[in-house]
Amino acid sequence: MSMTQINWYPGHMKKTKDLIKENLKLIDVVLEIVDARIPISSKNPDIANLSQTKKRIIVLNKSDLVSKEELVKWKEYFKNKKLADEVVELSAETGFNVKQLYAAIEKVSKERKQKLLDKGLKKVNIRIIVLGIPNVGKSRLINRIVGKNSAGVGNKPGFTKGKQWVKIKEGIELLDTPGILWPKFESQEVGMKLAMSGAIKDEILPIEDVACEFLKKVLELGKWSIIKERYKLLEEDRDEIMEHILAKIALRMSMLNKGGELNILQAAYTLLRDYRAAKLGKFGIDDMEY
Repeated sequence: MSMTQINWYPGHMKKTKDLIKENLKLIDVVLEIVDARIPISSKNPDIANLSQTKKRIIVLNKSDLVSKEELVKWKEYFKNKKLADEVVELSAETGFNVKQLYAAIEKVSKERKQKLLDKGLKKVNIRIIVLGIPNVGKSRLINRIVGKNSAGVGNKPGFTKGKQWVKIKEGIELLDTPGILWPKFESQEVGMKLAMSGAIKDEILPIEDVACEFLKKVLELGKWSIIKERYKLLEEDRDEIMEHILAKIALRMSMLNKGGELNILQAAYTLLRDYRAAKLGKFGIDDMEY
């Protein structure tokens, strides 16, 4: 099966990138949010280039959907590659580990804070921005850390007019501005993984193709037993081509259309939704060899 071609690059991306580049002049710490199941596929390569002179924290969101062992490996990977000063696992959905995020912000900004205090400033606020591609939980994370009690602190003298700063904690302010950068599909595999995770809407790509690619990945990861048990498959079914395995799932789970035909579409949706809800176990689908 040939992989579905994906061509998706919004025309307004350059304008957005220029806006973020301008905003970064005011920032001390960049929080880059990625999906812990696909930490590389959900990264935008421009963020690393744009934020080279800033302290960088990579936030592994949806960390409750992957194993602890994988999280440890990814944290080491990003630090070894010098892509982040700190890596924090959390769940913007549940609020898990948000305190650790604050601790990481304090840690990476300690040196700058001290320099400013040594210069005679009585109070120092660390300014942060949250960047990420669509649908990895950026808005949810901002809502989580801003909270109901936070209030805008308005424009600051000497800063670009119209910038809205939100105090999220004593000594930490968030620049409330769009931080969306679109993924660059450097390979079709990246696009497929974004689709598997739900970062790309199911309506955009043929869902059966996405499900077949996911099955292929599951077999590569040695997780056939999970699929076999959940969908009542037989051991020999693993030797079938992916489209046939999908059909077997529809057959064994009694997914039928009104006319009695196998409902392959339902099987594809069910497979992907089960993965996204961690009903197939907690594991990621990205490789570190990118």
